[in-house]
Amino acid sequence: MSGPEVAGLPGIAANITYLSDCTPKLCDMKYATMEYVPNVYANELYLALFAIFLVVQLIMVFPYHTWSYTFMMFLGSILECVGYWGRLAMHFNIFMETPFLINIIALTIAPVFYTAAIYLTLARIIRHYGVYNSLISPRTYTVIFLTADVVSLILQSLGGGMANAASTKEESLRGVHVMLGGLAFQVFSMTIFMLICAIFFLNVRKDQIRQKATNWATGKIDPPAQHIKGYSSFVIIFAFAFFLILVRSCFRVAELSHGFDGKLANQEIPFMILEGGMLLLATFIMTAWHPGRFMKREWKKSKPVVEPERKFSIGSGSTNNGSGYYPNGRPNSSAMQPTPSQWPSHGNMQQVPL
Repeated sequence: MSGPEVAGLPGIAANITYLSDCTPKLCDMKYATMEYVPNVYANELYLALFAIFLVVQLIMVFPYHTWSYTFMMFLGSILECVGYWGRLAMHFNIFMETPFLINIIALTIAPVFYTAAIYLTLARIIRHYGVYNSLISPRTYTVIFLTADVVSLILQSLGGGMANAASTKEESLRGVHVMLGGLAFQVFSMTIFMLICAIFFLNVRKDQIRQKATNWATGKIDPPAQHIKGYSSFVIIFAFAFFLILVRSCFRVAELSHGFDGKLANQEIPFMILEGGMLLLATFIMTAWHPGRFMKREWKKSKPVVEPERKFSIGSGSTNNGSGYYPNGRPNSSAMQPTPSQWPSHGNMQQVPL
């Protein structure tokens, strides 16, 4: 026997006995897992692209040794592949429940691992720009938000399991609500993370302005613009990837808020754009702008990213090593203020880059 027996039910062809034997031509779509048949070409494309990104991520781990980052990206990408495989299986039998649940569970929890990769990356970024600019330590960032990811993952997995084991619509809806709670918690933790990061980068910006002003006054040379621009671009594009994942998570909350039978859950175009499209673009960014390209092997060491030729000073008495990182905390403000005798002469002003 394959699936529930549906012989004799309204909208079922006379020669159909089990639900697994149904097709859209022989059975009413109200018996299907969704109100539409997934597009085979679009889902094949998404599956292929996520698989390509997965392979590229595995290759890039060897020169950069970003094992923790790659592990999280691997888990997220493999779940995306499994999810779109489930959607392809749904194309060939939209009435079978197993492919539907594979699609729902895999695609719902996959972004948890992408955000975990971003949390791990931020800890290194904080060390690069200066721990003193952060409200909390890099390790605390990692512990708090990875824990939030685990809680979200447990809730979403538990809800998916409840929906899978449900024998009635009410039990299935209960599982959906648990999944929804996990998604909502994920959105909440991501929003808090984004706000804390915004404060950090505002502090970084203020600190950079202060450093540049002091360097000008003391006749010091700023670090090469290419270095600053390259790393800043990496941070900005990674922040955009995080925003894309947040948009996707908000969409899934709205989608599941009315259950599997809701209007939004039964429209393919919004799903392919706001679920698949957002995560596909985020995965591309997190692969093309791989943190290893900017941090080199410093990822493994978890130390400030500094190259000797890029060192610069912000004044006497500072322990700055060129990256804006101070081993002993925020630099002494008095050490950063030049005395009149330290000001450059008018003849030197044109040689100081502004």
